[in-house]
Amino acid sequence: MSRPLNKDYRAADFQQLSQLIQNHPLMKTAATEELSMQKFRTPEYSTKCVMRASLDDIALGINMYKLQLGVDKQTSKAEAVSFGPTARKSAKGQGTPFIKVLLRKTPLVVLFERPSMTAELDTEEGRMVLADNQLYDQLLTGIDKCRRTVEADTQTIEPLLKSRLVNTERLCTDQVGSYVSNFEMFDTYKDLEASTKSVPIEGAQQMEVTTYRVGGVDQFVEINQLPNFRLALMITMRILASNVFEPQQRRFRNMQPPDPLAEDVKFKYRLHLLWRLSAPSPLSRERQAVTSVCFCPSNGDIMAVSYGIYTCAKLGKQPRRGYVYVWNIKNPVNPERCYNYPVPVVVVQFSPGSPQLLAIGLHNGDVEVRDISQPDQPALARSQRSSSPYFDPVTAIKWIPRSDGDVLAEGNITPFLAASQSGSVIKYQLINSPYLLGFEQQHFQRAEAELEGISITQPAQRVPLLANRYVQCLELILDPLQSELYYVLTDEGTMYKCSTNYPLQHLELQQVHETPAVCMDFSPWSPKLYLTCGSDWCIRIWMAGILLPLITLQHHLSPVHCARWSRTHSTILVSISHNTIDIWDLRNSTLKPVSSTTIDAKIHYTTFCFSHCGRCLAVGNEAGNLLMLAFEDMPFAPHFQYRQLKRALYKALALDPELLQQVKSVGAFHYPHGGKHTSDQ
Repeated sequence: MSRPLNKDYRAADFQQLSQLIQNHPLMKTAATEELSMQKFRTPEYSTKCVMRASLDDIALGINMYKLQLGVDKQTSKAEAVSFGPTARKSAKGQGTPFIKVLLRKTPLVVLFERPSMTAELDTEEGRMVLADNQLYDQLLTGIDKCRRTVEADTQTIEPLLKSRLVNTERLCTDQVGSYVSNFEMFDTYKDLEASTKSVPIEGAQQMEVTTYRVGGVDQFVEINQLPNFRLALMITMRILASNVFEPQQRRFRNMQPPDPLAEDVKFKYRLHLLWRLSAPSPLSRERQAVTSVCFCPSNGDIMAVSYGIYTCAKLGKQPRRGYVYVWNIKNPVNPERCYNYPVPVVVVQFSPGSPQLLAIGLHNGDVEVRDISQPDQPALARSQRSSSPYFDPVTAIKWIPRSDGDVLAEGNITPFLAASQSGSVIKYQLINSPYLLGFEQQHFQRAEAELEGISITQPAQRVPLLANRYVQCLELILDPLQSELYYVLTDEGTMYKCSTNYPLQHLELQQVHETPAVCMDFSPWSPKLYLTCGSDWCIRIWMAGILLPLITLQHHLSPVHCARWSRTHSTILVSISHNTIDIWDLRNSTLKPVSSTTIDAKIHYTTFCFSHCGRCLAVGNEAGNLLMLAFEDMPFAPHFQYRQLKRALYKALALDPELLQQVKSVGAFHYPHGGKHTSDQ
């Protein structure tokens, strides 16, 4: 216990005692803690006030200031030394780091209120509501008191207000690059399961590709299934391909037409190879011949190619696979759409009204329609055996164009015709079903007796062969003027003229070749002039209304697989045989072609198709390659194409006066309004 000090205590003794207390070890430890508490005695912390702030302001204030609270030191009573009277407390309280918050209740803000629309029937309010409803029914009943009521959505007049406390901050996103060191990348790929495999490139070359697995799943396969990644990959491959094929692509687009003022002009009628589209399978022993080529009507850069069987020579067994590839000239290296089938594919054809639809004919008699704009979706519709019970290959497909008088509902698609080797022509229609709606239009039987057209001598059969009484349909062509008329070529060399308005009966029958007739094409400048080709080594030019061929072209001792009129010159036509591509010009000669081109002598050609501009040619062969050829050193197109064609025909018929007189009796054989008309190939 400390004793009280007298008032007359000397000042010298007090100073001596204070010096001893300060030199005590306990007082030295407390001095350091005193220094740390001096910052809380500043006016900023020592002032006590009442703040009016919201919860948001308090939250922001706590984050701005870092408060440090002092720790109360407890000293034992034995070490406590006190001399003299107790120190006098200051009138101003000691500063504190805490803030005094005063919360007051604000007026109630109604955000949304929906009063009840019902009331209890036994209460006074319920009886008032019932009387009001009866009065409303009385006003609506009676003569001349009926009002029409319509339920409709309306916008509220009074806007709903929200206070600032209800609103939340908008989340802002941004793309920010981050730095990743080589060590972090090494550690990331070290934990993954790496697998390396070799990929063949251009035959003997090999390239090693390393992929990584996470949990046993190949990440490259997972990423490749994403639509955005596949779209980005397609665009990237187009850019890379343009670095190599830019001059050829410019030539295909016809960006550099021939100069009519050039001094050294030579007409050589030659074909220049732009690029070669690869086959689906690198194995040479697999049968994957190009059976059909079709360009998209709305976009000439896109073309569909079918792969299957073209000839059955040296065929041990039927292949079990077929392909349909959709190519784009922006990427001549890889196809942009691939469809695989368990049977060979025979024919493909784009729809002129809906260019994204592609009709596909298979070797087993099935027909299906696909939408190439949706590569991950299955086929839109497929034929069924109830409407198409034939198992023979589908050889030709043609979409029926919409005529001027047809009125189709929105979303309806024009039907198409499909001819098969069973001798039948079936009309298919797309409906709201996974199956095509099919109707049999024709079923041709073998012709008997002597027919109109060319005369053929058939040896008398000792024993009649009754294996099949139906002919095989090899080609189907639509009339360029009347959409309901179509022509069918058969393996007997006959041509049937039919109409969709008269099913199961033909209008005309004509003998055009001695052997199977495989191709037919109308002239772009005349709806009455057309050509046919067949296995009798001949190309014949016919005119509607004349039973004999006007001109017969024959040069090679081999079947003519395909022949078509040029899209740029009215007197030029192109044909292909086993290993040559021939260009004929009726102005120069009808005895031999003006040029013959051979690119792959050991591989037989199958079919070809003109581009939209007419200055390029897509030729397929039995190896599965598609050759894109360009016409070079060709004569300049005449200004009056029909007049030039008429002169060439009269010149070729100068030695046959009777046939020339029949042609002149036909009169003008151009289109009604003149100009040019290009039919589907």
